Amino acid sequence: MSIKMNGYNKENETIKDKVERIAREAGWSVYIDDETEDHICFDFGKYSPAGQDFHVSAELEDMEIETLMDNLNSRYADFDCSEETFLWLDSTGHGTNGAPYDMKDLYEDMEACQEMIMELYRAFESAEEEFL
Repeated sequence: MSIKMNGYNKENETIKDKVERIAREAGWSVYIDDETEDHICFDFGKYSPAGQDFHVSAELEDMEIETLMDNLNSRYADFDCSEETFLWLDSTGHGTNGAPYDMKDLYEDMEACQEMIMELYRAFESAEEEFL
């Protein structure tokens, strides 16, 4: 059975199309950083609660959605809120380049960014059967 919405045929979606659609439905922008026949490096972007233009990249290898999900899960697990906060602080411990001024607010925004990665992972997890 073909699912059609305004001339759109979900059955004919490529894996790349599905990844882009699911991420956009979850509120993320999607860019392709690199693409070969069996590898795509996606760059996902979304604004944090404090207004940071946050991006996370993840790779799809051998056109298997599990590789993208594993990559996102690793990004989540490896995301160091303290280190990310430190990158945005000036020498006096205050936010720079448009980051929240107070270190605590900046740290909380980094925690939100980490959670955003998990939310993106969950969006793909919820749609995993679409990739079978």
